[in-house]
Amino acid sequence: MPYIPIEFEKKLKEAKVIIKEQRNDTKTTELEIEQIESYLYGNDEQQLIAVNQLNKMNLRAHLDLCKEYLLSKPSHAAAALLIDSCIEQAIDEEFVFTKDDVEYSFNPRDLERPFDSGGFHVAVEYLSNWFESSDPSFFELCSQQLIHDTFNFLPLSYDEDEGYDLALHVAKVVFGLMNRGNEWNEFLKSAKRNELQVEKTRLS
Repeated sequence: MPYIPIEFEKKLKEAKVIIKEQRNDTKTTELEIEQIESYLYGNDEQQLIAVNQLNKMNLRAHLDLCKEYLLSKPSHAAAALLIDSCIEQAIDEEFVFTKDDVEYSFNPRDLERPFDSGGFHVAVEYLSNWFESSDPSFFELCSQQLIHDTFNFLPLSYDEDEGYDLALHVAKVVFGLMNRGNEWNEFLKSAKRNELQVEKTRLS
Protein backbone atom coordinates (compact mmCIF):
# COMPACT_ATOMS: atom_id res chain seq x y z
CA MET A 1 0.00 0.00 0.00
CA PRO A 2 1.52 3.34 -0.97
CA TYR A 3 1.91 6.33 1.30
CA ILE A 4 -1.46 8.04 1.75
CA PRO A 5 -1.39 11.83 2.20
CA ILE A 6 -3.12 13.16 5.31
CA GLU A 7 -5.70 15.10 3.28
CA PHE A 8 -6.84 11.83 1.67
CA GLU A 9 -7.34 9.95 4.94
CA LYS A 10 -10.69 11.52 5.79
CA LYS A 11 -12.14 10.64 2.37
CA LEU A 12 -10.91 7.07 2.70
CA LYS A 13 -12.43 6.72 6.16
CA GLU A 14 -15.76 8.04 4.92
CA ALA A 15 -15.69 5.67 1.95
CA LYS A 16 -14.89 2.72 4.23
CA VAL A 17 -17.85 3.61 6.45
CA ILE A 18 -20.03 3.61 3.35
CA ILE A 19 -18.72 0.19 2.30
CA LYS A 20 -19.31 -1.25 5.77
CA GLU A 21 -22.80 0.21 5.77
CA GLN A 22 -23.55 -1.47 2.45
CA ARG A 23 -22.30 -4.80 3.83
CA ASN A 24 -24.20 -4.32 7.10
CA ASP A 25 -21.12 -5.14 9.16
CA THR A 26 -20.61 -1.86 11.00
CA LYS A 27 -20.33 -2.71 14.67
CA THR A 28 -21.55 0.07 16.96
CA THR A 29 -23.31 0.10 20.30
CA GLU A 30 -27.08 0.28 20.04
CA LEU A 31 -28.31 3.78 20.86
CA GLU A 32 -31.63 4.95 22.24
CA ILE A 33 -33.56 7.28 19.95
CA GLU A 34 -32.85 10.24 22.27
CA GLN A 35 -29.12 9.60 21.97
CA ILE A 36 -29.42 9.22 18.21
CA GLU A 37 -31.09 12.63 18.04
CA SER A 38 -28.25 14.12 20.08
CA TYR A 39 -25.55 12.49 17.94
CA LEU A 40 -27.18 13.72 14.73
CA TYR A 41 -26.20 17.25 15.71
CA GLY A 42 -22.73 16.36 16.98
CA ASN A 43 -19.43 16.12 15.14
CA ASP A 44 -18.97 14.23 11.87
CA GLU A 45 -18.12 10.93 13.59
CA GLN A 46 -21.15 11.15 15.90
CA GLN A 47 -23.38 11.88 12.92
CA LEU A 48 -22.11 8.77 11.12
CA ILE A 49 -22.78 6.66 14.23
CA ALA A 50 -26.29 8.09 14.59
CA VAL A 51 -27.16 7.58 10.92
CA ASN A 52 -25.82 4.03 11.04
CA GLN A 53 -28.25 3.34 13.88
CA LEU A 54 -31.14 5.03 12.09
CA ASN A 55 -30.48 2.99 8.97
CA LYS A 56 -31.20 -0.21 10.90
CA MET A 57 -34.71 1.06 11.63
CA ASN A 58 -37.88 1.58 9.66
CA LEU A 59 -37.26 5.16 8.61
CA ARG A 60 -40.97 5.74 8.05
CA ALA A 61 -41.31 5.81 11.83
CA HIS A 62 -38.76 8.62 12.06
CA LEU A 63 -39.56 10.80 9.06
CA ASP A 64 -39.67 14.08 10.97
CA LEU A 65 -36.26 13.39 12.50
CA CYS A 66 -34.78 12.53 9.10
CA LYS A 67 -36.26 15.61 7.45
CA GLU A 68 -35.06 17.95 10.19
CA TYR A 69 -31.57 16.45 10.06
CA LEU A 70 -31.21 16.88 6.30
CA LEU A 71 -32.19 20.53 6.65
CA SER A 72 -29.49 21.17 9.25
CA LYS A 73 -26.47 21.38 6.90
CA PRO A 74 -25.24 17.96 8.06
CA SER A 75 -22.04 16.04 7.43
CA HIS A 76 -22.01 15.16 3.73
CA ALA A 77 -20.99 11.54 4.36
CA ALA A 78 -23.64 10.92 7.03
CA ALA A 79 -26.36 12.65 5.02
CA ALA A 80 -25.45 10.58 1.96
CA LEU A 81 -25.83 7.35 3.93
CA LEU A 82 -29.22 8.44 5.23
CA ILE A 83 -30.44 9.44 1.77
CA ASP A 84 -29.22 6.11 0.41
CA SER A 85 -31.20 4.25 3.07
CA CYS A 86 -34.29 6.31 2.27
CA ILE A 87 -33.87 5.25 -1.36
CA GLU A 88 -33.38 1.61 -0.36
CA GLN A 89 -36.53 1.70 1.78
CA ALA A 90 -38.45 3.40 -1.06
CA ILE A 91 -39.62 6.24 1.18
CA ASP A 92 -42.36 8.13 -0.67
CA GLU A 93 -41.98 11.55 0.93
CA GLU A 94 -40.63 14.93 -0.10
CA PHE A 95 -37.32 15.86 1.54
CA VAL A 96 -35.24 19.03 1.41
CA PHE A 97 -31.49 18.63 1.79
CA THR A 98 -29.19 21.59 2.38
CA LYS A 99 -25.65 21.04 1.11
CA ASP A 100 -23.07 23.78 0.59
CA ASP A 101 -25.85 26.36 0.99
CA VAL A 102 -27.82 24.82 -1.89
CA GLU A 103 -31.25 23.29 -1.29
CA TYR A 104 -32.24 20.07 -3.06
CA SER A 105 -35.86 18.88 -3.02
CA PHE A 106 -36.30 15.18 -3.73
CA ASN A 107 -38.43 12.09 -3.24
CA PRO A 108 -36.25 9.02 -2.46
CA ARG A 109 -38.67 6.74 -4.31
CA ASP A 110 -37.72 8.50 -7.55
CA LEU A 111 -33.96 8.17 -7.06
CA GLU A 112 -31.44 5.40 -7.67
CA ARG A 113 -28.73 4.27 -5.29
CA PRO A 114 -25.17 5.29 -6.21
CA PHE A 115 -24.00 1.70 -6.78
CA ASP A 116 -26.93 1.20 -9.17
CA SER A 117 -26.31 4.26 -11.32
CA GLY A 118 -25.12 3.85 -14.88
CA GLY A 119 -22.39 6.41 -14.34
CA PHE A 120 -20.93 4.47 -11.42
CA HIS A 121 -20.75 1.21 -13.37
CA VAL A 122 -19.21 2.83 -16.44
CA ALA A 123 -16.64 4.64 -14.29
CA VAL A 124 -15.68 1.42 -12.51
CA GLU A 125 -15.16 -0.29 -15.85
CA TYR A 126 -12.87 2.46 -17.12
CA LEU A 127 -10.87 2.65 -13.89
CA SER A 128 -10.48 -1.12 -13.90
CA ASN A 129 -9.23 -1.13 -17.49
CA TRP A 130 -6.79 1.69 -16.79
CA PHE A 131 -5.30 0.65 -13.47
CA GLU A 132 -6.42 -2.66 -11.95
CA SER A 133 -3.70 -4.77 -13.59
CA SER A 134 -0.92 -2.19 -13.94
CA ASP A 135 -1.30 -0.41 -10.58
CA PRO A 136 -3.65 -2.28 -8.18
CA SER A 137 -2.99 0.04 -5.24
CA PHE A 138 -3.83 3.10 -7.32
CA PHE A 139 -6.97 1.35 -8.58
CA GLU A 140 -8.05 0.68 -4.99
CA LEU A 141 -7.64 4.36 -4.11
CA CYS A 142 -9.61 5.32 -7.22
CA SER A 143 -12.38 2.94 -6.17
CA GLN A 144 -12.54 4.55 -2.74
CA GLN A 145 -12.61 8.02 -4.29
CA LEU A 146 -15.36 6.97 -6.70
CA ILE A 147 -17.50 5.67 -3.84
CA HIS A 148 -16.91 8.88 -1.91
CA ASP A 149 -17.80 11.08 -4.88
CA THR A 150 -20.92 9.21 -6.00
CA PHE A 151 -22.37 9.04 -2.49
CA ASN A 152 -21.59 12.68 -1.77
CA PHE A 153 -23.33 13.56 -5.05
CA LEU A 154 -26.66 12.39 -3.62
CA PRO A 155 -29.49 13.17 -4.08
CA LEU A 156 -28.16 13.55 -7.63
CA SER A 157 -26.65 10.66 -9.56
CA TYR A 158 -24.41 10.15 -12.59
CA ASP A 159 -25.90 8.93 -15.86
CA GLU A 160 -24.22 6.30 -17.99
CA ASP A 161 -22.97 8.88 -20.48
CA GLU A 162 -21.24 10.72 -17.63
CA GLY A 163 -19.26 7.66 -16.56
CA TYR A 164 -16.17 8.32 -18.70
CA ASP A 165 -15.77 11.90 -17.48
CA LEU A 166 -16.43 10.75 -13.91
CA ALA A 167 -13.65 8.17 -14.19
CA LEU A 168 -11.25 10.79 -15.54
CA HIS A 169 -12.17 13.15 -12.71
CA VAL A 170 -11.54 10.44 -10.11
CA ALA A 171 -8.19 9.54 -11.65
CA LYS A 172 -7.12 13.20 -11.74
CA VAL A 173 -8.06 13.70 -8.08
CA VAL A 174 -6.14 10.62 -6.96
CA PHE A 175 -3.08 11.50 -9.05
CA GLY A 176 -3.07 14.88 -7.31
CA LEU A 177 -3.66 13.53 -3.81
CA MET A 178 -0.89 10.98 -4.26
CA ASN A 179 1.57 13.68 -5.34
CA ARG A 180 1.71 12.16 -8.82
CA GLY A 181 0.26 15.13 -10.65
CA ASN A 182 3.15 15.08 -13.11
CA GLU A 183 1.78 11.78 -14.47
CA TRP A 184 -1.72 13.12 -15.11
CA ASN A 185 -1.21 14.81 -18.50
CA GLU A 186 0.52 11.78 -19.99
CA PHE A 187 -2.18 9.48 -18.67
CA LEU A 188 -4.92 11.75 -20.05
CA LYS A 189 -3.36 11.73 -23.52
CA SER A 190 -3.14 7.93 -23.44
CA ALA A 191 -6.71 7.53 -22.19
CA LYS A 192 -8.11 9.83 -24.86
CA ARG A 193 -6.12 8.05 -27.60
CA ASN A 194 -7.49 4.71 -26.46
CA GLU A 195 -11.03 6.04 -26.26
CA LEU A 196 -10.77 7.48 -29.76
CA GLN A 197 -9.52 4.13 -31.06
CA VAL A 198 -12.40 2.31 -29.38
CA GLU A 199 -14.86 4.75 -30.91
CA LYS A 200 -13.36 4.27 -34.39
CA THR A 201 -13.57 0.50 -33.99
CA ARG A 202 -17.18 0.78 -32.87
CA LEU A 203 -18.11 2.86 -35.90
CA SER A 204 -16.25 0.73 -38.46
